[in-house]
Amino acid sequence: MTHVTVVIPCYNREATVARAIQSVLDQTHRDIDVIAVDDGSTDGTLEVLNRIEDPRLRIISNDCAKGASGARNAGARQALGDWIAFQDSDDIWLPEKLSRQIEKIENGDWVAVYCGMEIVEGMGDAKRRVGLIPSDRSMALEGDLRPGLALTSIVSTQTLMIRTDVFQAVGGFDTAFTALIDWELMLRVAEHGDVGFVDDVLVEQRLSENSITNSTEKRLNAQENILTKHHDLLGRYPKALAKHHLRIAGAHRRFGNLEKASEHLRHARQIAPFSAKSQILPIWLRARQMFDD
Repeated sequence: MTHVTVVIPCYNREATVARAIQSVLDQTHRDIDVIAVDDGSTDGTLEVLNRIEDPRLRIISNDCAKGASGARNAGARQALGDWIAFQDSDDIWLPEKLSRQIEKIENGDWVAVYCGMEIVEGMGDAKRRVGLIPSDRSMALEGDLRPGLALTSIVSTQTLMIRTDVFQAVGGFDTAFTALIDWELMLRVAEHGDVGFVDDVLVEQRLSENSITNSTEKRLNAQENILTKHHDLLGRYPKALAKHHLRIAGAHRRFGNLEKASEHLRHARQIAPFSAKSQILPIWLRARQMFDD
């Protein structure tokens, strides 16, 4: 039977962490160990963790916050399984999440496998879906993910199960990133082989007001860092690289950084002058108008 280590970083989640962990312990696939990494919480998160009675749960407590990536890496270093999965401390796994992913890896040569995830706001009767990942079904969602990943993020961390040796080979999560962490990781993972996809929603993500996902400035910084770190990979797909520059240009324009916006627009025009023309021109004209004003 396939043994899976599940790593859960926790920081000030006393209200949600027990439910998130219970959704992991309730998996129909029972051959798991769970590592909860308390990342220097200042509320009652650690006390909640210590009240959970299940021999499969281990708790690591960091003296000071290392961030989600640092906490995940710390937990992964103590993994017992040949595969590692990641859960967040405020999200929910459906009971068959791991079973479905294990069925997938038993029928293919995958370095990692992921599943669908719905993004929700509210609770109970007030709960509503606000997003679905992956949302773009026009690209290949399994196999060689590099062409799709060059365009956009496809895999969310809570949906990912990865071979332990592959996670170690890529060096884990890059702690320099504070947003788009899963995207940056998968750009490296996809270089090691094919990735499988279970085309069902098996994870429920709860949005919070302080979510990294909601921070536009952090996302912009991460997009620029991805462009720098993975320029060689992105450069294999010129249209995707041009769109990356366009995305960054648009964000800089919204922040009023017009010189930066123009710089990235110029790069996009140089890389893919014909395919990008229709997208570049409106942004370019708005940027020039703001300069002239």
